[in-house]
Amino acid sequence: MESILIVDDDPNQANMLQDFLKNSERNIRTINSGEELLRTLDTDPDVIFLDYNFDMAGATAMDGLQILQEIKKKKPKVEVVMLSAQDKIDVALNTMKFGAFDYVIKGETAFHRAENALTNILKRNELKDQLRFYKRFAISFTWAVIATLVIGFAVYQMFRAGWFS
Repeated sequence: MESILIVDDDPNQANMLQDFLKNSERNIRTINSGEELLRTLDTDPDVIFLDYNFDMAGATAMDGLQILQEIKKKKPKVEVVMLSAQDKIDVALNTMKFGAFDYVIKGETAFHRAENALTNILKRNELKDQLRFYKRFAISFTWAVIATLVIGFAVYQMFRAGWFS
């Protein structure tokens, strides 16, 4: 089951995204602030959708970039998709520089773009799992071939030495 966290100080925005992404194979939780996320980041969610601005959380609230950096320190393998009403390219590039998988601008296509980002993350994770399987298989196969060659050579040497005469 996929584990997804939506971190947004606007509960309406978080609930709408949760409803849009919800299906039977997804465990989706919403959190209202980045600080709350960092306090409760004890599991490894598959994906975090993280708001960039936490204006409603208060003047002292960390922004999404600061939270992203903390997430990546604590859980570097967790994928983060930034959500923001800002359509500034420098903000998007900055979040990507610090490890965001994607940057989705809030608007009429935001939920579809968020779903596409989620699909891409999950497909990439599936491909990584398959790659790990094939690497383990290749290593096991290589060791089996080496063992067969060593045993074969040992048996050949035993025949030459006359052990089976």
